[in-house]
Amino acid sequence: MAFVPEESGARGRRVVVVVDVLRATTSLLVLVERGVSEVVIAPSVSAARRYRGLHPGVLAAGEEGGRAPEGFDFGNSPVAFARADLSGRRVVLATTNGTRALLAVKEAPVLLAGCLRNASTVARVARAEAAGTGLDVTIVCAGREGRFSLDDAYTAGAIVDAMRRHGGEDLVLTDGAVAAHALYQSLPDALAVFRTSRAGRQLVEIGSEEDLPFCASRDCSDLVPRVGDRVHLLEA
Repeated sequence: MAFVPEESGARGRRVVVVVDVLRATTSLLVLVERGVSEVVIAPSVSAARRYRGLHPGVLAAGEEGGRAPEGFDFGNSPVAFARADLSGRRVVLATTNGTRALLAVKEAPVLLAGCLRNASTVARVARAEAAGTGLDVTIVCAGREGRFSLDDAYTAGAIVDAMRRHGGEDLVLTDGAVAAHALYQSLPDALAVFRTSRAGRQLVEIGSEEDLPFCASRDCSDLVPRVGDRVHLLEA
């Protein structure tokens, strides 16, 4: 369990679940649900622009300060993605924290995207992958510009809770996982937690409040975005 990517240590022998619930990993889940043919994870907005310039027909999505960068087709709103016709489209995605977190742990042999909307499913898939390969599971929170993020830690706790409920009573938890699980158990109202978080307050400030209840909905999806399966990393 890592509350920011820098704390995750060696990832070469781990199943890694990256969490940026507000909003990148929630958005990534919705893009996969909407039937995109590929999502390219870019390290920066400028890299996303260059990639789109070299690949006509690719849609650019992401955010700077929470808002869609100039000239992008979409911001980073999962609600907007859920309303869009994206079947068969290719998308390049760049965000402040979530996409950078995915790239930071790129050496993981199994790299998954988790959020509240797929919490139980990503817990089950991560455990199955670990059991099949002999690897440990690490949940990596994207955090907020290198700092602890309440919403990501809470969501990590929800995923730990799902692992424990679904045949994982024998799990050996790190102190961080215990803390995240305790946080989740002590605060039953995910939407209230998200509204309290700095990321949630920013969404309200920029007029994207409708994303909060969407991201706070638990177990709405049985899909798990996986790097290497319609999701690919752009190195630079």
